[in-house]
Amino acid sequence: MVTTAQPALTAPARTARELLARVLDLAPSVEGGELVFATEVPTELLADLKVLHTGVRALLTGRAWWGSSTDAPVRVRVLNPNEPIPDGIGLVCVEGDARWDRIPPAARCDCPHLFAASVPRPVRGSFPRPYETRP
Repeated sequence: MVTTAQPALTAPARTARELLARVLDLAPSVEGGELVFATEVPTELLADLKVLHTGVRALLTGRAWWGSSTDAPVRVRVLNPNEPIPDGIGLVCVEGDARWDRIPPAARCDCPHLFAASVPRPVRGSFPRPYETRP
């Protein structure tokens, strides 16, 4: 019986630190505030890098990675590069950046592994009033 070796399947990176570990062989660096690589980035990592490039830049430069909500009230917080992007974060930047980068809206569908599981919020009026009973 002849068997062929199958390539090892690896889970996708879930955090900026995991993604940095996957691209270290590509010699990433930061030039002029932009993330650059010495060699071509594999296509399977491009979507994740589009979302986490600021987190990878923050790790490479040793600066804080910031996240902000896009709805009111605006909440700004330091993000942990060892964790997925928290629920409600729509803007990200690295300490010292002149502007915020918007996380592409499709990223939550295309790369759900990069985001912390969201907590479902109750819909107004979805709970019975204390004096009501439901069968």
